[in-house]
Amino acid sequence: MKSTRLARLDKKMQNAEDILRKRLLAVLPRIQKTGEMLFSNTKNMPPQHHPNWLPKESNELHDLATECVSLREQCGLNDEPSAGELFLSACRESGDMENPQRRGPRQLAAWMLMELGCKCPQ
Repeated sequence: MKSTRLARLDKKMQNAEDILRKRLLAVLPRIQKTGEMLFSNTKNMPPQHHPNWLPKESNELHDLATECVSLREQCGLNDEPSAGELFLSACRESGDMENPQRRGPRQLAAWMLMELGCKCPQ
């Protein structure tokens, strides 16, 4: 890949990751308190749940996280942890109805805040 294309991709990835991280840090403390179903979305929602139960950010954050992971792969950085991978991992865990030990939204939000290095008050 040409260095100019790689540089553009890298800049696009950095911008997307910055936006994702800021949005996550803004919403995760609320989810930790309320237990809203942020980690469910229309792509991994359990069949017994209704789409109106999802917070407005859930699909937007899932799409942004998916874009971030895709851009990281294109840049050859898929072996480094990222906010996008953390969020998608939390979504997979939330949607895994076969796992009786899966964490709920409050625990997933607390875990993500810790992984993102947030010193937010509990």
